[in-house]
Amino acid sequence: GDGIWLNRNDPPGALMAVIVWVLLAYSGITVALLAESDHLSHILAMIYLTICALALASHAKTMFSDPGAIPQCAVPVDSAARRLEAHTMCSTCRSFKPPGTHHCRICNRCISRMDHHCPWMNNCVGAANLKSFVLFLCYTWIGSALALVIFGCNYFFCREESCEFSGVLVYLVRVMTLLCIGSLLFTSTILS
Repeated sequence: GDGIWLNRNDPPGALMAVIVWVLLAYSGITVALLAESDHLSHILAMIYLTICALALASHAKTMFSDPGAIPQCAVPVDSAARRLEAHTMCSTCRSFKPPGTHHCRICNRCISRMDHHCPWMNNCVGAANLKSFVLFLCYTWIGSALALVIFGCNYFFCREESCEFSGVLVYLVRVMTLLCIGSLLFTSTILS
């Protein structure tokens, strides 16, 4: 293969993965607009945008990398055969199924150390992409927490006229606040 894994069997999963990118882009644009209109320091905006870029990179790596699929032609290694271990075969794809492997009905492949099929990634999370998945969750959690701290400090501690958002920025920040609360709660439950 060419090294790129892409699940084409799940159109709703592909849509959900695109939604992740749109929401992260939305939050990045909102923060950039806040910095451009001098409502946020450029350093904080750069930190936030870096976190967003890292989250997107981790998402792309999780989405486009093989989660640890067992090849259809896999056979047990000789050492396992010599120990007379029972070899499990997958009833769906009719291939050798090593210990700790599960068949994903969405990807239609057996995945080594499969954690779950994540519709937000449009891919399984398994042995080969678990690290990038956890990094995505961590970057999303950190970005959401940072945005909520920034917005909270602005709302509760800034009493100057320049702190008040005007025009469309008010609505962008309100929507982003709700998105950050939702993603913070969601990622917290998965990471715990």
